[in-house]
Amino acid sequence: MPEYPLLLFPEPALARQAKRPGGPRKIKVPPHPQQAVRLSPQLSRLSEAIDRRRIEIQDSAAGIQPELALVLETVGAIENFLNAVRRIQGLEWLAEFDVDDIAPGDGFEDAKDPEKPLSGRLYLVMTDEQAIRQIQSLFDRWKQNPDTDFPYGLANLKQVFAHLRTIRPWDVQDRIAETGVLDNWQFRVAHGQEMVPFETELWFRHNPERRRQAEAVFRALVEEMGGDIAGQCVIEEIGYHGILGRIPAREVQTMLEHREVRLLQCDDVWYFRPVGQCAVPSYEDLSEAKPLAGAVPNRPTTPEPLVALLDGLPLANHRLLEGRLIVDDPDEYEATYQAHQRVHGTAMASLICHGDLDERGAPSDRPVYARPIMQPRRGFAGQFHEAIPEDVLPVDLIHRAVRRLFERDGDEDPVAPTVRVVNLSVGDSARLLDREMSAWARLLDWLAWKYNVLFIVSAGNHGKDIVLNVPRADFQRLTDEERERAVICALASATRNRRLLSPAETVNGLTVGALHADASTLPSYHQLIDPYARTGLPSPVNAHGPGYRRAVKPDILLPGGRQFYREKMGNTHSNATLEVASYLRPPGQCVAAPEPAGQLDRTVHLRGTSNAAALASRAAMRLYDEVLERLRATYDVPAEYDAVLLKTLLAHGANWGDAFSIYEGILKNHRNSRTFKDYVSRFLGYGPADPARVVACTDQRVTVLGYGVLRDGEAHEYRLPLPPSLSARTERRRLTVTLAWLTQVKPSRWGYRVAHLWFDAQNNLAPTRYDADWRATTRGTLQHEVLEGHKAEPFHDGDAIILKINCRADASEIEEPVRYGLAVTLEVAEGVSLAIYKEVRDRLRIPVRVAAREGTP
Repeated sequence: MPEYPLLLFPEPALARQAKRPGGPRKIKVPPHPQQAVRLSPQLSRLSEAIDRRRIEIQDSAAGIQPELALVLETVGAIENFLNAVRRIQGLEWLAEFDVDDIAPGDGFEDAKDPEKPLSGRLYLVMTDEQAIRQIQSLFDRWKQNPDTDFPYGLANLKQVFAHLRTIRPWDVQDRIAETGVLDNWQFRVAHGQEMVPFETELWFRHNPERRRQAEAVFRALVEEMGGDIAGQCVIEEIGYHGILGRIPAREVQTMLEHREVRLLQCDDVWYFRPVGQCAVPSYEDLSEAKPLAGAVPNRPTTPEPLVALLDGLPLANHRLLEGRLIVDDPDEYEATYQAHQRVHGTAMASLICHGDLDERGAPSDRPVYARPIMQPRRGFAGQFHEAIPEDVLPVDLIHRAVRRLFERDGDEDPVAPTVRVVNLSVGDSARLLDREMSAWARLLDWLAWKYNVLFIVSAGNHGKDIVLNVPRADFQRLTDEERERAVICALASATRNRRLLSPAETVNGLTVGALHADASTLPSYHQLIDPYARTGLPSPVNAHGPGYRRAVKPDILLPGGRQFYREKMGNTHSNATLEVASYLRPPGQCVAAPEPAGQLDRTVHLRGTSNAAALASRAAMRLYDEVLERLRATYDVPAEYDAVLLKTLLAHGANWGDAFSIYEGILKNHRNSRTFKDYVSRFLGYGPADPARVVACTDQRVTVLGYGVLRDGEAHEYRLPLPPSLSARTERRRLTVTLAWLTQVKPSRWGYRVAHLWFDAQNNLAPTRYDADWRATTRGTLQHEVLEGHKAEPFHDGDAIILKINCRADASEIEEPVRYGLAVTLEVAEGVSLAIYKEVRDRLRIPVRVAAREGTP
């Protein structure tokens, strides 16, 4: 038991939710006559489109009615538009998304700053012929008189017409743009693949009969081309209807040359996507692997797993992993692996169990549940990968894998019901976060809520070249600091192509990026290039945020190994260009590895965000055993709060440190100065985390935990007693507050998360906010704020900092109470002779807490 264990808040007081500050921007819309003239042709084209569609399907099976998916782009958002859609016969709500950086024009402008880019909303609805006729009729009435009365419940359509920028059908370009499917098809055809696979996400129809009808129409189109359907998956809770298909290469070639193909024009299709992109590069040449240094630690003594690893198949009989893994392989993927191909799963299991071997940390005392979701695969160019198989839908595979943990599977009991954390160190390189949440991220968010489990997800790696704004002839003359500056500038300028990889945008999950750091010793001579002048900055391979609705992502950074580069040779580029160096020796993190000759004690050095996510899962095990379990020795902390408390604790030790000043000196300018903190969080997240710092307190640092459940409109008030020794003192102090929760989600709504919780940590003792922008911190399900102060603030013994945890409905009504975890740390610099811990502990006067009942604090 540590001398200074974490403390627990007493029961909070129930209060009313505080009001949220701010409101929507005021938008100047075009004069009514101008808007009516501009929209008239667009409405006419819709009528023509539905007429053409009716003619195209007149020979189809009975009961098929012409439909179109409509795109309505507005400047600004329209309140209660969904209610109007529900009142028009033949309209079905599909989705809505944010639209940013709309250029002013056509009479639309910001009321205060006419040059400022605008924001808006993209509404997607399915319509039939009758609905289009009604919309046209209502528009004609509005065109004649903007103040005309509309039928009951449709009045806000007048606002739609006033704010409408574009109305058009969802078309072929929408279905294939930026999905990467055309490039993938072209690559496969060029390499002689006869049957080309693809994934289609259909518009999710709430009517099961309409879903079956859409699937039948799509299947008929695929079979008409000589293709087949390999599988499909429907998950109503996340609005997902996915189909896996194959079509002959000759038909693919036709679609590459011409877009007027019935399959691409199918109105039931939301997107076409490539398959096989959920992959991690692996290694066949393991000749650089070294034998294990040191003795093999004892096996775990606690039998129940806390972490589930969904990854490649690990080498379970490696000396470092023997007796430490519970391998569950219901799909029999082991049959596709040779022992020396089990690279990625072995590395991730090694990091979760032992950490970076060069650090010689204590092994975990729990086994890890391991479910293989990848198989070895050789690419057309001969490169070796481990990847989710092309004959399964990733969403279906992950759904089955997680459900099996907690639910019966046929006659089998749940295989690992004690799991609280699921590690996913794999992502989809073809699905970068754009407007909407990916199906994979939606799945994780729903499963996190359903099973009350924390998903730890790697942000994703981008191994693209780094093109510096430096002539090649000048590169060798750069100092280390100049090279670092050039690299950071180049990464920032290419941030659009380095976005988060699905499912890293998960709202309920914890997204982990990598730090350019490890414990390895560099060889005395090497010809590789360190992109940075120091360690501890975000890895150059990191995927960048922000997350959905510009939430802070990645959430935290943990060491992922130092990734070195080589200068790109050749005559095709004028600027100095760095390309990722692939190697298994230092620098990097030392992990267990297979070996072709069958040696079971080999190690290699690897790098990337996968490693960082695995270390987060390892930290979660330590926090569970050394914080939550020890708290339970004294207090009744219900197990249902494990996931949110672990999420809270993992982030609580994060801060930007020196990284912010480095990025500020390089990237801040007059264009981004007002929003720079919001901007830079795409690289830093909440900063490098230090989970070990959260395990225990010190004489000068006290951490107090809280937890509870809230409903819409409720709030909990916590009192953090002020230590009398700080009264009227000028010592610098820091207040760190972290709030985490899991929410239900509403995939078809812009808000997406159902529950929005937040706190306001403003106080006189530590009033100055540091690190992430406070508005950005409230956009996800993890709010983490760091505040500091140094002025002499007198207060009386018994005074406290009041923290109010508020809850409000966001995307829809809150149907079930929302669990949250809270961590609050007050500290002064180490060595300052103030007994902060003891004074706060003595004034908390903690009674034994009982499990919170539903609907009560």
